[in-house]
Amino acid sequence: MATQPRSATLTAHVHEQLRAEILSNVYAPGSPLRLAALSKHYGTSMSVIREALVRLAEQHLVVLLPNQGFRVAEISREDLIDLTELRIMLEGLALRRSIERGDMEWEAKVVSTHHILERAELHREGEPGTTAEWSAAHAAFHDALGVACGSPRLISMVRGLRDSSELYRQLSGTGEAEVKRDIPAEHRELMELARDRRPDEAVEALGRHFQRTTDLLLQAVLADEAGPAPAMY
Repeated sequence: MATQPRSATLTAHVHEQLRAEILSNVYAPGSPLRLAALSKHYGTSMSVIREALVRLAEQHLVVLLPNQGFRVAEISREDLIDLTELRIMLEGLALRRSIERGDMEWEAKVVSTHHILERAELHREGEPGTTAEWSAAHAAFHDALGVACGSPRLISMVRGLRDSSELYRQLSGTGEAEVKRDIPAEHRELMELARDRRPDEAVEALGRHFQRTTDLLLQAVLADEAGPAPAMY
């Protein structure tokens, strides 16, 4: 019994390390994740690696294919479009309900997480995507926006979709158009609309925020895949 907490802590540590490396493109979309190699890399047992990979599969960052083992999830136009539609619907619903039901503590959480996000370093020269500091602050801010919706199931679904979108979001940070985008202004607008209890405008701004990232990815990263992107609105 005494070894269980240590084992659980080790699995959690490996899970977080693997997740960070997948999201920073150390392991590219579609690349294999070999148990033996990862076990050697992290200096731990293959059972710990397997458990960490199963957790990542639950977050849709990893897939387990018959006779092929674990792989980083693939990316595609179709998946991104589907993911964005669901996020606009469900995260928008969570935000609307939070604005209508959230108390002063929720409002303070939205403002404080935005304060941290606004001061986090977005990019670091020579490194792909966004920094780990900014990514964590970004997730915390978006989580705070919808966490007062009153539905644990909705919160869980929103968090799962956010995890799935992280692979795409990191890729969106590599293009010239994304660098020119005023991301801080988009987040500031969301914070102010939520704080001022303006649900219709806040949900609309959230949808625009998600759609901009998706449009940039479809144009710059996934442009060579066949088929135009359907309208989201």
